[in-house]
Parts: sequence; C-alpha cells; structure tokens
Amino acid sequence: NIMKRTKAQRWGNHTPLGGYVWGTTGCGKTLTSYKSGQLVTDKNYADKVIFVVDRVELSDQSFDEYNSFARDGEPIKKSKNTHDLFRMLLNSKDRLIITSIQKLTRINEEKAKYVNQADVEKINGKRIVFIIDEAHRSQFGEMHERIKNTFVNALFIGFTGTPIFSENDKADGMT
Repeated sequence: NIMKRTKAQRWGNHTPLGGYVWGTTGCGKTLTSYKSGQLVTDKNYADKVIFVVDRVELSDQSFDEYNSFARDGEPIKKSKNTHDLFRMLLNSKDRLIITSIQKLTRINEEKAKYVNQADVEKINGKRIVFIIDEAHRSQFGEMHERIKNTFVNALFIGFTGTPIFSENDKADGMT
C-alpha cells in the first residue's frame, strides 16, 4: 500500500496524507519501513526518503538496523545536525536519510543562515517521502505543522504501535 500510495502521489498538489502502518511490537515495522523506503527510491517514485525519529537513541538504533538491511554499497545517511540535513536534502546522491523531528523543525532557521533562494526552491521541488517512526508520539502539534509547512510537496507515512484515536487522545481528556 505504501508503494501504491507513493506511486499515485500527484507531486506539487500539496497532498501530504500518505497514511500510517499500525503494528504490534515485534511485527517488523522497522524492516517494513526501511524496505518501503528502499523500494520507493529504487522505483524512482520519490527523490528522497527521510526516516524521521523522535529521539537520538532511536536514530542510532535505526541507523544500525537499516544498515543491516541495506544492500552492499547502499548508502544510508544519518544527519549530524540541521545544517548537515540541509546539505543532504540538496545532494541528489543522498536518497535514504535518517534524521530527528527536532532537526526537521529547525530547517527553516538553517535555510535562513546558510543558503540562497535557489537552493530552497531546489529542495521544495524534490519529491520527498517522510517515513515517521513512533508517529503517535511526534506527528501532531506545532512541530508537525512546521514540518508540513516547510515541506509542502512531501508525502507523510507514519509507523506506530500505539495509534492515537479520539478514544485514547489525552488532549481530549481521555486516558
């Protein structure tokens, strides 16, 4: 379904809704997320796949696991900081990237410091798929809105073991 949705994406029409994958602990979400990203770039359905995590420990763990799944010589990049992420977004060879939601939220500040408008337009023209790990923890609120407003041409796909529905949304007073 991730492949079908990405293939069907009408890039440039600002439709970021890709969907989510809900699975229990140990069902293979990490492998599925990586394999999906790999296939999306292999089939050239997108220019880049950005794997988004919500904390440093998960970034390191995902990087190690993704490298164990990767084919020989397949580069998986992990951003060290926001400036590094910005350079990876510009580089056409960096197609599979792991970063944190915190670095993504600071990307506008980075753009203002280090780049010109031509670079910004180049990034905005790319077909980017965000695959978000632990989507139930990070894909809402101000940070998520900042990312969606920055990457207006992107597609978002979340992976979660604990989806938040109205019945269990703490913001609605539920537990």
